[in-house]
Amino acid sequence: MALGITNRLILSYAAVAVLAAAANLIVKHGVEVIRTHHLDRGLVSAPPTIDANSAALRNSPLPTAATAQAFNGALLAAAIERYKQAVQVRASVDSPSAAVEERAAARNLDNVSHGLQQAAELPASQRGRFLQALQTFEAAGRDSFRLADARREALQEAAVCTDAMDQQLKTSLDRAWKIFGRVLARQSILQLRSELDDVRRGVARRSATDGDRSATNAIVAGETAFNSTFDGNAAAYSRAESGKWVGEMRENLRKLAALIESITKLDSEAGVTAERFEHARVRLLDAMPARSSLAARPQPQSQPSRNAGGPTQLPMASPVVDTIITTSTGLKDRERHLVGWITTAVLAVILTISLWTVWSIVVPVRRMLRATKRIADGDVDVRVPGGGIGELDTLSRAFNRMAAELAAARNMTRDYQQRLEEKVELRTRQLQHLAEHDALTHLPNRRQIFVLLNHALERAAQNRRHVAVFFLDIDNFKNLNDSMGHAFGDQVLACVGQRLKETAQGFGFAGRLGGDEFTAVYEDAASADDLLAAGRRLVGIFDRPLLIGGREVVVRASVGASLYPDHGQRAEDLLSAADAALFRAKAMGRSQLAVFTPELIETAARKFTIEQCLRRAIERDEFDLVYQPEVSLDSLEMVLVESLVRWRLPDGRQAPPAEFLAVTEESGLIIDLGNWILRKAIKAASDWHHGEWPDARIAINVSPRQLMERRFAEFVLELLAEFRLPARCIELELTESVLQTGSATIESLRHLRSHDIAIALDDFGTGYSSLASLENLPLSRIKLDRSLIAGIDRNSRSAAIAASLIGLCRGLDLEVTAEGVERPEQFAALANHRSIHLQGYLISKPVACDDVLAAKRMIPKIMQDLLLGLPGNRSDIRRMDFESSSSMASQSRKG
Repeated sequence: MALGITNRLILSYAAVAVLAAAANLIVKHGVEVIRTHHLDRGLVSAPPTIDANSAALRNSPLPTAATAQAFNGALLAAAIERYKQAVQVRASVDSPSAAVEERAAARNLDNVSHGLQQAAELPASQRGRFLQALQTFEAAGRDSFRLADARREALQEAAVCTDAMDQQLKTSLDRAWKIFGRVLARQSILQLRSELDDVRRGVARRSATDGDRSATNAIVAGETAFNSTFDGNAAAYSRAESGKWVGEMRENLRKLAALIESITKLDSEAGVTAERFEHARVRLLDAMPARSSLAARPQPQSQPSRNAGGPTQLPMASPVVDTIITTSTGLKDRERHLVGWITTAVLAVILTISLWTVWSIVVPVRRMLRATKRIADGDVDVRVPGGGIGELDTLSRAFNRMAAELAAARNMTRDYQQRLEEKVELRTRQLQHLAEHDALTHLPNRRQIFVLLNHALERAAQNRRHVAVFFLDIDNFKNLNDSMGHAFGDQVLACVGQRLKETAQGFGFAGRLGGDEFTAVYEDAASADDLLAAGRRLVGIFDRPLLIGGREVVVRASVGASLYPDHGQRAEDLLSAADAALFRAKAMGRSQLAVFTPELIETAARKFTIEQCLRRAIERDEFDLVYQPEVSLDSLEMVLVESLVRWRLPDGRQAPPAEFLAVTEESGLIIDLGNWILRKAIKAASDWHHGEWPDARIAINVSPRQLMERRFAEFVLELLAEFRLPARCIELELTESVLQTGSATIESLRHLRSHDIAIALDDFGTGYSSLASLENLPLSRIKLDRSLIAGIDRNSRSAAIAASLIGLCRGLDLEVTAEGVERPEQFAALANHRSIHLQGYLISKPVACDDVLAAKRMIPKIMQDLLLGLPGNRSDIRRMDFESSSSMASQSRKG
C-alpha cells in the first residue's frame, strides 16, 4: 500500500526529533551555556567625623559685656570648623542625624558670631564685612549638601533605570530556548547585559565614593558601548523581540544618558562649590576681630579618633549584590563530531524521503495533467494509470470515474444542445420581432419606424421620388380611455393599428410611435397630390365605426403630413414637421388633414418661447389679479366680482389671458397657475369679507385640467378654512368642456356644491352640449356668452335666443349673467329682463384689488345714469326701473 503525505512527513519529523534528542544528551554532559556572576556594588565610605568635644559649643551661652575680655577667637574658629564638618557629613550622607547636626552647627555658628560681635564692639565697617563673610560661608555650605543631594538622587535614578534595562534583558533571556536546564541565547543580548553590568558597577562605585571621577568615566564608557551594541543590532531586536521592546529600551537609554550628563554636570558644580566653600571659610576667619586669638585656630582632623570620647562615626552601608549573565562556552571536539555525524545522517534520511515524495507526487500529477488536457481537447475516453502516493492514487481512480461520466454526459449534452439551439433560434426571431414591433398593435415601433423610413429616404434620393410622412393622433382618446377603461382603450388602439396597416399596405407602411400616436409612410410618392390623396384616405378610414367586443365605437383622428424632400431631408425632421402639422389639424377642429408649412414651425417656436417664459413667470410671481364687477339689475349694486389674471411682461404691459392661457393648458402649467389664482382670489375675498364688504362674493375661473386633479375639492375647502371665508362667498366658473373630463370631475363639482360653493357655467350658448350641461352639471349660475349679447340690440334672432335662455334658466332656478355689455343699446335691450346680472366695460372695466371697494361705491351712480339714459319710448320702464332701483339701493345702503 502506498504511503501518504502524512506518513512521510511523520518519518521526517521523527528523524529531526532523533537529532534533537541526541544533541540534548551530548549537551547535558557538557558545560553550561550561560553562567552567572555576582556584582558587588561596594560599601558606602564613612563620612567625616564630628569631634565630640565640640559638643560643648552646642549649648554654650552667648557672651556678655562682662565676659568679653575672656572671649577669644578660638571659640569662633571651633564653631566654623564644626559647621564645616557638619556640612561635609551632610553632603556625604543624607540621614536625619546628619541633617540635625548641620542645623545645630549653623545655629551654634550664628550664636557665637553674634556674641563675638557684641563682646568685641566692632566698628560698623568691620562688622559689615564680617557679616557678609559669614553669610557667604553659610550659603556655600548649603549649596554643597544640596548639590550632593541632587547627585545622590540622579545616581539613584540611574540605578533604577539600569535595573529596568537589566530586567528587560533578563526577560528576553528567560524566553530563550532552554535545553535540559541550560540556556541558549543570542550573543548580542549577552553582550548587552555584560556592558550594562559595567554601567551598573560604575553607578554603584560612584554612589559609594565622593568625587571619584574614574567611576563617572566608567559609567560613560559603559553607556557608550551599550549604545553602540544596541544600535548595531536594533533591526534584529525588532524582529526577534518586538517593536515595543526596542522602544522601551531606547527610552531607558535616553533617560540613562540624560542622568549621566546630569551627574557629570553635578560633579563639576560640586567641585566648584567645594572650592567656594573653603574660600568662604578662609575669608570668614580673616574677617574675625583682631583682638581674637586667631593663632589658636583648630585644624580639621584627617583621621577620626577611636576613643570613647572621640569622634562619632556614622554606620557603614550594606553591600549590594546583583546577578548577571556572562559568556558561553563551547562543546568538546569529540562531541562536536558526533553531533555532526548524527546531523548528516538525519539530513540524508530527510533528503531521501523528500525525493521519494516528490517523485511520488510529480509523476502522477503529470499523468493527470496530460489526461486533463486530452479531456479538454474532447477525448473523454482517456484513463489515468494508478501509482504514487496514496492520495494521488485515490485521486486517479476518481479521475477515471469522472472521465467515464463525462463520456456519458457528452452524448446527452449534444442532444440537449441541438434542441436548445432550435429554441434559441425561435426565441431570437421572437425577440427580434418584439424589438422591432409594438406589442399591442404588432406594428413597427418607433425604433423600427426610423429604420424603415431611412431606407425609404435612401431609395427616394436615388430614384428622385418623394416620401410622405403622416402623423396621426386619435381625437379625445384620453376621455374614451378614462371613461371606458384602459383595457377597452387598448382594444381600440389595436383595431386602429389594424385598420392603418390595411390602408398603408397599398402605398407604404404604418407604425405606432406610442400612446395614441401613429405614423404612416408613403414610400414612393410622385408628387404632393399623392400626399394629399393618401392623407384624405387616412382621415376617411375612421368614418366607419370600429367593432370592438360586439359594439360599435366611433373614433376620429387628426392627421399632419410632411413631404420629402420639400419639408426635410432626415427622418427626424420629417416627423417633427408632420407633428407640427398635426397641431394645426387639431386647431382646425379635429378630424382634419393639415400639411406642414414653415409658419407652423414658427408658431411652435413661439409657443415654446411663451411656455418657457411662463415657467419663469410662475417662479418669479409675475402675475396679477384684476377684478371685474357683476351688477344686479334689481338692486343696481355690485354683488359679485370676477377674478381675471394678467401677466406682467418685461416691457410693462399686462398681457390678457387670451395670449397665454392656451399655452398653459397645453403645457400643464395651468395647474400651478390655477392654484395660485385660487389662493390669491380667496385671500382677497377674505380681506373684503372681514373688512368693509361682509357680503363679498368672488368668481374664480377653473380649468378642466384643474378639476381632474384628485384633490382639487379638498384643496379649495382647505383654502376656505385657512382664510376663514364662508363657502357662499366664492363661485367657481367653468366651461362646458368639463363634460368631456369624465364622471369623476362631475362628482367633484357635486361635492363642492354640497358645501354651498356656487358653480357657474361660462360662455353658455356657444357649444353643442350646452343643454346637456344644464342637466348634468350641479350649476347655480349660467353666463350668457358675449357672442349672444353682441347683437342683441341689432338682431332679433339674438334677442329671441337670449330671452329664451333667460327664461329657461329662471325655470331651472339658475341665476343669469350677461357678459360683454359694452354699449348703451345692449343695456337697453337687457333692461326688460329683471333679476339678471350684467357685466361689461359699459358698467366697469376690471380694476385692481385696492380699487374694488371704490368701484362698489361708484356703480350705483353709474347704473342710475344708464337707466336715465334709456331711449324716450322707454320712459315708463326707465322711471319704474329707476324708482325701484333707487328704493332697493337705498335699502341696501341702510342694510
